[in-house]
Amino acid sequence: GTGMGFGAGSGRLGGSHKATAPKARSGASGSAWGDEIGESYGAGGLGLSGVGRGGGGAGVTGGTVARPSKPSKRAVAGQARGVKAGEWDDNANYRDFLEYQKNEGQRGAPMDVSHRRFLVVRDVKNQPIPNCQLKVQDKKSHSVILTTQANGRAILFPRASGLQGNLLKVTVSCLGHEQSKQLSVAKQDGALDFKLPLVRALPDNKVLDIAFVLDTTGSMSEEISAMKDTLEEVASTLRGMSITPRIGLVEYRDKGDAYLTRTHQMTTDISGFADRVSTLSANGGGDMPEHVNQGIHVALTKLKWSDHSLGRLAFLIGDAPPQLHYDDDVPYTESVKEAAERGIQLHTIAASGMDDLGQSVWRQIAMFTGGTNLFVLRGGAGPQSTGAGDPKDSCGSRHDNYTSGNLAELISNKVQTSVDSLSWDPMKIAGLGKDEKSKPCSQRVAQQ
Repeated sequence: GTGMGFGAGSGRLGGSHKATAPKARSGASGSAWGDEIGESYGAGGLGLSGVGRGGGGAGVTGGTVARPSKPSKRAVAGQARGVKAGEWDDNANYRDFLEYQKNEGQRGAPMDVSHRRFLVVRDVKNQPIPNCQLKVQDKKSHSVILTTQANGRAILFPRASGLQGNLLKVTVSCLGHEQSKQLSVAKQDGALDFKLPLVRALPDNKVLDIAFVLDTTGSMSEEISAMKDTLEEVASTLRGMSITPRIGLVEYRDKGDAYLTRTHQMTTDISGFADRVSTLSANGGGDMPEHVNQGIHVALTKLKWSDHSLGRLAFLIGDAPPQLHYDDDVPYTESVKEAAERGIQLHTIAASGMDDLGQSVWRQIAMFTGGTNLFVLRGGAGPQSTGAGDPKDSCGSRHDNYTSGNLAELISNKVQTSVDSLSWDPMKIAGLGKDEKSKPCSQRVAQQ
């Protein structure tokens, strides 16, 4: 497979620039990533970065990925300049994530994800049914509500959700049908399948809700231009999709700044949204943690999400972890439960400079809601970009086999995947029962 990455044109790079390759994991034969950034484009910026074997491609030629596995379609970057980013799916690598948590110790707020169940709802033609409500109840009458996403699935983490015991009752209510089943959560992982006696009927006009939750504090000032370009590129791509996107934005900063949050309401006016994005600026902040919690909470409660949309996605973008000790706060551990209840999938995007705490929190948020973790690569948003750090693995080093590409394209692919999953078999679940931990560290793949 080949892969190419594009740097953001910042006007500050006059020639070639040395990239920092992700650390090779222990036992690996070397990083799969090329060491040289190719020619500059336009007024500057990072040129095409070849993915090569042990130092591989430079200039505009993509090298060969140093692993035998077949890359996904998303492993090839888009043919335009932009922020270069990686993507990692912790639900597809669930046991590796548990091992990572064990090795790293508890970072961020406690969330017990030691048990997991995929709850699947499909019709008689094995088609996924979105927007089905699932009530999960334990023997002490504690209960949680979940909503299936476009892929017909909801993910239950019973311990983190406060459910007790190993035997639960799950009731699905959907399209006038109700069905209940017993669910054992004694084992670590599994799936519960509901096959309803009906054929789903999807509307001709496929509406998706898409929100961006963006850190606009001063530490983002060096990358805000690249992020604005990314969002504008995503907006442009959405126009060409066979969906009706409702798109909104929440800016967040920290206490003492000119504003704590600023909401740009959901709209189908994509051009108007792009115009609003063009006016964004970064300022304020100061200490490393920011009011991430409030940003997520406002996005969930102030944006006008539609219960009838076939998919609901949010993208959290920032370079700092949340403040964890504000008294008048809704912690992210509660917000992710609300997102799961409403069928909102949270994808996280770590900008340059994100520390280990922030990386851990970003991965928690994405995993709990069925999202993926994206992260700006070193040099990926211009020569000033230090990268957000590669996800640590359980082999004692860093993952170097994640999907990479143009960030705008990776985001757009998340939206397209949500649409495509309406026609996929909902019982084919990446990471169910087995993940990449069973393979040698040098052969793992992040996306399946």
